[in-house]
Amino acid sequence: MAERPCVQIHPAFRYLGLFLSTLALVIIFAQLFIPSGEVGFVEGLVVYLITWWIVIFTVLPLRIQGQYEAGDIVEGSEPGAPVNPRLKEKALLTTFITSVLWLIFFAVMELGLVDLNALWGPEFR
Repeated sequence: MAERPCVQIHPAFRYLGLFLSTLALVIIFAQLFIPSGEVGFVEGLVVYLITWWIVIFTVLPLRIQGQYEAGDIVEGSEPGAPVNPRLKEKALLTTFITSVLWLIFFAVMELGLVDLNALWGPEFR
């Protein structure tokens, strides 16, 4: 079977991803020095890391070609094992998606668009 062509990402999207990831990182670490209303450093970091792991498990199956599909099965390995898992691409995509989701979470919590006391009652705080 023929090798799939490599998809090139437009440089503007790479720079946007880098900008959003850096912005999320700066905001997370700024919480150490600037007291905020809702999202502190630990809460922001925990939400970011949990979201990153959820997103990586949703991104991992994308663009996978198994050994049986490529017709090149390595002796003693699983035929469904990927030929090229593209883990670096997927880690970067996961970081970009997680940064966007975290920035949305941060904005919603800091602007007070969701009142946690209304959701879980006054004893939440």
